[in-house]
Amino acid sequence: MLLIDEQNAAEYLRQREWVRGDERILVRELAGGVSNEVLYVSRPEEPGGDFVLKQARAQLRTPDPWFCGVERIWREVEVLRVCAELLDAAPAAAQRELVAQTPRILHEDRENYAFAMTAAPKDHRVWKADLLAGRVEPEIAAACGRLLGRLHAASWQAAVIAERLEDRKIFDELRLDPYYRTLARAFPGADAAALEQLIDSVWRHRRSLVHADFSPKNLLVFEGGLLLVDFETGHFGDPAFDLGFFLSHLMLKAAYHAPEIEPYLALTERFWQSYQDELAERIGGAEWSDLQRRAAWNFAACGWARLDGTSKVDYLNEPARRESFRSLCREVLHSRPENWQAVLTAFRERQ
Repeated sequence: MLLIDEQNAAEYLRQREWVRGDERILVRELAGGVSNEVLYVSRPEEPGGDFVLKQARAQLRTPDPWFCGVERIWREVEVLRVCAELLDAAPAAAQRELVAQTPRILHEDRENYAFAMTAAPKDHRVWKADLLAGRVEPEIAAACGRLLGRLHAASWQAAVIAERLEDRKIFDELRLDPYYRTLARAFPGADAAALEQLIDSVWRHRRSLVHADFSPKNLLVFEGGLLLVDFETGHFGDPAFDLGFFLSHLMLKAAYHAPEIEPYLALTERFWQSYQDELAERIGGAEWSDLQRRAAWNFAACGWARLDGTSKVDYLNEPARRESFRSLCREVLHSRPENWQAVLTAFRERQ
């Protein structure tokens, strides 16, 4: 396997004929990910032709040792194709709405575990950076809710998609083990028992396409829209994991900005409303209530894992805030509240 980087990517692309042999291109590494080499390929002579080149790496870039098979990249390609199909079949967005998109596949190199896909505009921003900087835009949260809701609703109980995305090995390696099982090993007893019950719940509730990395660091925002990236953990499984994972990121940003928490809590409510609007015609009251409970449960484990799991958050460093957030997550993990408002109430009481 040829390891592709900033230095050899241009020659690699010319040899593959993914760009013209005489074409001037500029290649730069995109920061932020831990599991792949991700390169932005600029094509000054081809307006609108920029793309992203991605190659899997066996060892992830984390402080603690973390490995995963490079074959996972083909799962990402398949999930991207499924998302494109689902979104193409969805009703057109209203003119006033931010347009939420997923990348489209351009090229594949099976021998070197690499592929190329369409890119966000050059002037995009990573939503995580905006949130950490205190830039709060409710419409982005609403667009996230619409996007995730559409993907879940369009794939709900879809047997064909379930068959295409049946394998959950990568999800287990990159999410359940480093997040939930790592916590269970570190905190035996009642905490471990609750986490094992949650793992069983996630495994049993196979309902829809699950992105499993739906977070602000993977949402690229630009004028008029946003682009969701990083699909390698995608599978057919429990949508409650997506909800809990995403909400844990927003709540960690609220903890980081405490005591100025209300704008961030409002983002979670705006997200929930847009998400519910998309699923309203797909699932009934009892199933919706159960999904809310499981989402809060997954929030607790995902949030706590970002403090004490393998993939630790890189910005919530103040001890008192960390302990307060850890306490919240442990409470929710054991109490399993009925809805998201109960989680917000518990968070406010700690401020």
